[in-house]
Amino acid sequence: DLERAAHHELAYIPSFNTIIIINVVSPTNQVQTRFKKEMQKYTQADILKRIPPLNRVSDVMWTVWSTVSKSPNSLRYIGIDQVTNSDTLGIMKTIFEKGEAKGPVKWPGLKFGLDTEEGQALLATPSGLAIAWLMIDRAGKLGKRIPTVSIYSVYPEMGGYYRMLWDLQPSSPTSAAPPATPRPTSRSKIAAQTKRSGRRSLRVLHKRVLDYETAKCKGKALYNNINAAFQGKASLGSVYEFSAQSLENGWRYEDEVEELDDTWNEALKMISRTLRIGDRLPTEAESLPEERTGGFYDVAYIPSFLTIVATDTQSPRNQLIFNSRGDITEAEIQRRLPPLHRLSDVIWAIWNINSRSPNDLRYIGRSNVLDEGAVAIMGRFFDDRGGITGWPGYTYGIDTEEGQALLATPNGVAIAWLLIDRAGRLGRRRPKVTIWSAFPDAGKGFHMLWDLEPI
Repeated sequence: DLERAAHHELAYIPSFNTIIIINVVSPTNQVQTRFKKEMQKYTQADILKRIPPLNRVSDVMWTVWSTVSKSPNSLRYIGIDQVTNSDTLGIMKTIFEKGEAKGPVKWPGLKFGLDTEEGQALLATPSGLAIAWLMIDRAGKLGKRIPTVSIYSVYPEMGGYYRMLWDLQPSSPTSAAPPATPRPTSRSKIAAQTKRSGRRSLRVLHKRVLDYETAKCKGKALYNNINAAFQGKASLGSVYEFSAQSLENGWRYEDEVEELDDTWNEALKMISRTLRIGDRLPTEAESLPEERTGGFYDVAYIPSFLTIVATDTQSPRNQLIFNSRGDITEAEIQRRLPPLHRLSDVIWAIWNINSRSPNDLRYIGRSNVLDEGAVAIMGRFFDDRGGITGWPGYTYGIDTEEGQALLATPNGVAIAWLLIDRAGRLGRRRPKVTIWSAFPDAGKGFHMLWDLEPI
């Protein structure tokens, strides 16, 4: 249920008077998404009927802080663990480029007051608005503050993983202040600190971002495995066989029409049909809600162009880790995973039951790449070639360093395992990948299209 998928994940560190916003999917956005997905017209009144009373980030922050802190007005620092909003990223990038370094910088980053042009631009972002409404709505409790905001990058050499830290400095010496300015730290360090001190975090889950050097090494290994599979020397991973009949064993399978953005129409010359393989549905004997993973794959297939495009994916494995806040063993993950859980198998399954000749599959696309490591790597390649561009973009073979780095991204790994597991059916291929942006001027909407050219 899209409405129930809304969540606010915050880490709080009372000893430093700090809250870190980890991840936010607002109820309002989720309700709007559902209306759009169901192609329904809606008004603001319709949205208000469906959202809970506690729905704004500013109110959630205050509620959490008031609940866990003995002195709610002591709240001083609010951090944004990872900025993902595309407009905010564009603003931060512009500010970084105006700085002395002419690009992203590490902590302590760049600092601005709200009386500056940069500070006011950051205040108008979704994260900044939450800070603004917190100070407006809770002025009586917080007192007068002199806010400043620091922005920095965890990986400035890759131009990615941007963070914010808002300092709500009290304007009088009598107001509460922390013992020292906290240095923002990684999720894993926050987890260690909260565990040692007996505190707890609403969500602290460390996810390592794929860096370029690691991607090159991982991609080269996958490239070698693909070649070994083509030569009949490798049989690795899952070879899960899927049929329409197996849908009866606990999988939701939905059929709908969805329009891809104009650049896909330009690339493929037509609008696609989308299939969803959804979460495992409990049977009467297995009706516990926790048996559902929440994973799903939305895949658009276009048989006349021998093409599949992954439009939205949440793997069952990642959802189990996400829902448990990382507190789950590998054995428990394996117990609860449905047999069909990898993207490579889902692509093959959908193609098999919708195509008369499964080995004809030629093109596999990924619409709107979101993985931060993949986005950073794609951004690096765009910069190397003169900037972000629209279709037809830039193309790389997997025998190149760039192609192998892209092969190591989550979507590339799915392509690699598809070629390895199904080498006997697909035959030898000469894969290459094209990357481009749907909105190059805004620097967002990155897409991939893999061409599995037969040899």
